[in-house]
Amino acid sequence: MASFNSHNTVLPDVTTEQSTAQVPVIDKVGMQGIAIPLHILGKRGERLASKATVDVTVSLDHPNAKGIHMSRLYNLLQRYLSNQDLHKSALVSLMNSLIESQGGLSNSAQLNLHFDLTVSRPALISKMSGYQSYPASLCVRRSPTGYKAQLKLTVPYSSTCPCSASLSRQALSDAFIQQFEGKDLSLVEMGAWLASKQASIATAHAQRSFADITLDLSDNEIPDFIGIIDLVENALGTPLQTAVKREDEQAFAKRNAENLMFVEDSVRRLHEALSTYYQATYFRVKVEHQESLHAHDAIAELSGPVHR
Repeated sequence: MASFNSHNTVLPDVTTEQSTAQVPVIDKVGMQGIAIPLHILGKRGERLASKATVDVTVSLDHPNAKGIHMSRLYNLLQRYLSNQDLHKSALVSLMNSLIESQGGLSNSAQLNLHFDLTVSRPALISKMSGYQSYPASLCVRRSPTGYKAQLKLTVPYSSTCPCSASLSRQALSDAFIQQFEGKDLSLVEMGAWLASKQASIATAHAQRSFADITLDLSDNEIPDFIGIIDLVENALGTPLQTAVKREDEQAFAKRNAENLMFVEDSVRRLHEALSTYYQATYFRVKVEHQESLHAHDAIAELSGPVHR
């Protein structure tokens, strides 16, 4: 009686069958959402992420091939990325191997790494600190024309509406005049009133905001993730905080007052910061202010080349 588990059995592989008719070239075929324990390091060697999801595809350029060798793509991801520090050499070798693994069926390959950068951020004044998460994607493509890489990064921040701030100041001014018109006040008395609950006439509305940054990278180097985050947060001036004390919260309120921003202001600040960034050739920015006044959100987009 024959065994179903015989080691001599040759299992069929329909992907090796040749089509009798010419078929169109497929631009991308592969897998998405593959879980990988990936180590992403900062420029100072600190670990920023420990897991990622990966999308991997190759082109199917052979005119008579039924399909690609998909399992080979999966195995190569495990070999080059699983529990490894992400380095330029590993990425370049992986992209070349993805194409070579198809035995002449493919001329190009694409890899999308999606991960959250977990970065320790200090408080503004005190010695407190905590971890902030920044969603990121590193997209790499290898084709006959060369190697291209693109970084996508989301940086959260706070934005306070300039119009609302102006209206709040006007309301406070009106209340002050109504309360003290014709009275001779000392500076101490004025300061005491301004510090009291009576002076809480109106407050400017602020909102959780997001800057979506896309950079076409200029070389094969792994991006300086923390350097880019610092550049964006410094340009906007109002980064979200993690662990804080009261002095940090007050400093944050001052930061917002010093950096009143419409979405137009935000993208212009980021344009100035990114238009000379050394690791990129082109940048795209989209900002989103998730309104606390309106039921809708405000957005703005801007893009341009990097000048050196």
